[in-house]
This record gives sequence, C-alpha cells and structure tokens, in this order.
Amino acid sequence: MSKKQLLLIEDEGYVIDRVNDLLKEFPQFEVNVCTEAGQARELLGSRPFDIVITCVYLRGASGLEFSFKAREKNPDTCVIVLAGLDALEMANKAVKEGALDFVIKPAALERLTNILKMVTLVRGLAAKPEKKKTDPGA
Repeated sequence: MSKKQLLLIEDEGYVIDRVNDLLKEFPQFEVNVCTEAGQARELLGSRPFDIVITCVYLRGASGLEFSFKAREKNPDTCVIVLAGLDALEMANKAVKEGALDFVIKPAALERLTNILKMVTLVRGLAAKPEKKKTDPGA
C-alpha cells in the first residue's frame, strides 16, 4: 500500500522538530517539509496531498494561499493551520475559508495529534494493520 501524502509548511525549526516527533505516531504518512514559500508553492502545484499542515504566516506568503492551492489540486485535502497567539484572527479566517482547524503554536502542538487521529479515521487514512502470517505447518 502506498503511503498517504502529508506536507508540513513551517519555517520555525523548533516547531518542525516538535511536529515531526508527533508525526512518528502516523507511519502511514510520507512527510514532506517546506520551509520557504516558493518551495511550498512548487510542491503544492506539482502533486496532491492528503493533509497539509501550514504555518499561518510564512515569509512571502500566508497559510490561506497554501490552503487554496492545496485544495485546487485535491479538493479533499485536509488543511490544518499552525498559528501563534498573535495570529488567531487569521487562523479563524482560514477555518472559515476551508481549513479543517487550527492549532496554537507552540503551546498546543500536542492537540495536532488528536486532530490527525480524527482525520485519519474519518477520511480513511488510518494505517491498516498488517495481516498476521499463519504457519500452515503448525
């Protein structure tokens, strides 16, 4: 089975590290990380992603742009916005315009795990348990 595609768009190293640690619970995803707006635009334009986790503000772009671009390629893309306390208004706007939810960084990043668990179950992106091999000689 091919891995589901997840794109993390974030430019703060400590946030990338924490999110990557959280994503270890989700082996069904192939994780791509973009730290620059141009790189994110290029990736989002080249292929569809199942989940996009994006910073609300990235030098040269906004999470709203990435949300729209992701859903152009795949209308079913689940977009989750990461925002600091100073960007709550923009995060709320992103949700009103199609993002699934937002998470306050860095304080509430663990909430991302619960959102991803819900999304993977509801959207059928959960990892499939491997079938146990039976020994025909036993």
